[in-house]
Amino acid sequence: MRHHAKGVAVITAGREAPVGFCATSLSSVSLDPPLVSFTVGKAASAWSTVEREQHAVVHLLAEDQEELARTFARSGAARFGPATRWHRGALGLPVLDDVLAWLAVALDRVVPAGDHALVIGRVVAAGAGRGVPGTVPSARRAARPLVHHDGVFGAFAPLEQEQGLPLG
Repeated sequence: MRHHAKGVAVITAGREAPVGFCATSLSSVSLDPPLVSFTVGKAASAWSTVEREQHAVVHLLAEDQEELARTFARSGAARFGPATRWHRGALGLPVLDDVLAWLAVALDRVVPAGDHALVIGRVVAAGAGRGVPGTVPSARRAARPLVHHDGVFGAFAPLEQEQGLPLG
């Protein structure tokens, strides 16, 4: 799967003690009702919290947030330490500041899948970088997403822009 480019997301949960992890498994499942899915390793430190919680927040990262992705991907990292800008959202969940977009999800189903669990969540709230402390809405909307491919982080660029071809 190293050869499949994926968007980078950080999933957070925990009303009492915040937990989070980096995920490249995020997928849209349904528009009506709005459902998304992601996987979490059963050996991950966040697994027990995700398993017992009713909600989580999915954060889509921008191309300039590679260090944030690395923080949430590293085992033993101080994910909610001084370097991470975050706040508690309306559901009491940890919400990362300045992300490209976020989705608050009600966890509808957890399906065992080998050494991981497939989590399906119903979107109950969403934002595109607006209403989050410290966000510059126009700049964040124009930002490109952070992607992961072949073991490295990168940014998306439309072929039309790279090759000087007209759009459409």
